[in-house]
Amino acid sequence: MGISMVRARTISMVLGGALLVACGILMLVEDTIDDILWLEVLLGLGLFGGGLFEYLGLRAPLRDERTARIGTRAATYSWYAVLVIIGFLGMVYGMGGGYKISMSQATGAVLITMVVSIMVFNWYLGRKGDVE
Repeated sequence: MGISMVRARTISMVLGGALLVACGILMLVEDTIDDILWLEVLLGLGLFGGGLFEYLGLRAPLRDERTARIGTRAATYSWYAVLVIIGFLGMVYGMGGGYKISMSQATGAVLITMVVSIMVFNWYLGRKGDVE
């Protein structure tokens, strides 16, 4: 009565994502990645990455082609969202004068954007149905 590997990887991805969002919030608010926070980020990345392809439906055996297309599209949209947030942070807060953000704050914003966007896009596209 064990847990299936698919379910274990999905749980891993969700727990890793939650840990990364929590660390991202701490990095934004506290402006630090000191103490043990860096280790928690690495643990979150390992858990998140370990189950990501299973969550997106991209690991063999594929459930169906529709699931793979949705997962691929969700990952594409998520990476585009991360590119936009990095560009925004770099242009506005890095070179724009005025308030500057630290590297830990920028990393926290990127972690939050990465995790939340891929989960939201996968959920939205899965509810929408087939993608072209």
